[in-house]
Amino acid sequence: MRFAIVRTAVPTCEPGCPEWISASGTILGDTPAKLRKILKVMGKRHLPIIMESNGGNVDAAMEMGRMIRKRGLDVAVGNTRFDGCSPDQKCKPDRYADGAYAGLPYPAGTYCLSACPYILAAGEKRFVGPWALVGVHQITQVYTQTRITYETRYRMVNGRKKILDKRIIGRKPAGSYERTDLSKGYRKKLLTYFTEMGVDPALVDRMLAIPAKDISVLTQDELVQYKLVTGAGDVGDLTATRICEQETKPANCVELKQPVTKVVSRVD
Repeated sequence: MRFAIVRTAVPTCEPGCPEWISASGTILGDTPAKLRKILKVMGKRHLPIIMESNGGNVDAAMEMGRMIRKRGLDVAVGNTRFDGCSPDQKCKPDRYADGAYAGLPYPAGTYCLSACPYILAAGEKRFVGPWALVGVHQITQVYTQTRITYETRYRMVNGRKKILDKRIIGRKPAGSYERTDLSKGYRKKLLTYFTEMGVDPALVDRMLAIPAKDISVLTQDELVQYKLVTGAGDVGDLTATRICEQETKPANCVELKQPVTKVVSRVD
């Protein structure tokens, strides 16, 4: 998954414009570390996360979810169209003084699938527009087997073996296999997570009823039923320029500091 801090490309909102964190891509084992890094860059700012993902590692998604909830951040399903320099290019954004990328968020045709809803569940505010998709299915756990060879030294004492020491002398991959039937412990882990996030834990049963090779897109009514959304809305409710025109501006309406110009008076 790729992260970037983005400021709206619409110039009419200056000096105070909405900013957000763009998150896009597959959730891997190292994704929580990447999120931790971008949150450090965010500093004291309080920016929502605009996210699109086809899923990935569930444990990593839950770790990220707890980081997001701890910060009290909002989450919406959507993507970002970058204006000029984008994170995929070898360039450094220079349009804004705080180093943010310039872009515009959009909700239509975007998606949050498989492990992604675990991150969505973590938002203080959670929005999924009518043209965005949230899909769930069973969790597939991959077990990797390793054949380990030991060397054991022993001596005979009164006709019995007395082990002196034991050490590993070799490791070889022995294949892997997948399972979709969850242990009671892991199921409890999922139920605890959604309960912690204020989402109906019955969502777990909904997920487990869908084969891993399929995906079930939740309707808007189901999103409300399972409390995966906190209200009607989409990315615009968190990032549109209009939010910075309110009397009480949201925390992600960031006003850039203007460079100080020194005026020197000299008389010869």
